[in-house]
Amino acid sequence: MKPPEDTNLSKLSPYFREEMLSLKEEMYSLFSEGEGTGILALQVLELVREVGDSVKRLEGRIEDLSGKQQEIVSSFNSLSQGMSSNFEGLTEQTGLMEEKVEKVGKKIDVIRSEVRLISQHKLTWQNTTWDDVYHSDFAVDGVYTKVATHGGSSSNPMQKSGQSPIKGNILLIDLGGFFKIHTIKLWNRLDSNDRFANGVLIYVDEQLVGSVHDVQKLYNFRVNPEVYGKKVYLKQSLDQVINFIEIQVFGSGPYSPDEL
Repeated sequence: MKPPEDTNLSKLSPYFREEMLSLKEEMYSLFSEGEGTGILALQVLELVREVGDSVKRLEGRIEDLSGKQQEIVSSFNSLSQGMSSNFEGLTEQTGLMEEKVEKVGKKIDVIRSEVRLISQHKLTWQNTTWDDVYHSDFAVDGVYTKVATHGGSSSNPMQKSGQSPIKGNILLIDLGGFFKIHTIKLWNRLDSNDRFANGVLIYVDEQLVGSVHDVQKLYNFRVNPEVYGKKVYLKQSLDQVINFIEIQVFGSGPYSPDEL
């Protein structure tokens, strides 16, 4: 009888039992042959008993190993099931996280789409400043009242460029991001010097979006729908200063240029 090819240890016991039976049959045949072989047969019989005891101990070891093999297989199956459950849980959590990210993204899109004031307290610059007093930051400080005096300690401060009126005075507002521009408002001074608004050109980055050619207290420039930019420029085309109480830029965003 050939040893079993199956790696299951529990299947080795029948093999050893079969071998023992074959050995006993050979012993009986030796006894039947006569006295000359009796002593040899007794010696072999003793050997068979020892082998039998060894086989019994080996069978016990095989049973123990078979039990441990089953425990290992069972543990592996449990571990595999646990990993499968953990993977399913992780997949579910990933799906929930993706849903949350999508919801947050939609909320951000809603917030960005709102048209709102985007210029107040932003960084500003002008190439010249009158008396080193009427700085460009006053154009975005959020203060614009009906008080008709704007100098000294007035509660209605203003921006004013250029000690000597020259063509090319510039005022810049850095919006701090890439915005879609909706409306630009220029609040003119309320006294007799309101003429300084004439000749002002308004740009979003490099695109001209409006110009001033008359005297008003408030100028509203509704910008074309597809105008985006990071900066708003005011440039004086006449030989006079740029002079406003407040400048307001309304828009939505910020966006990435890649989104357009």
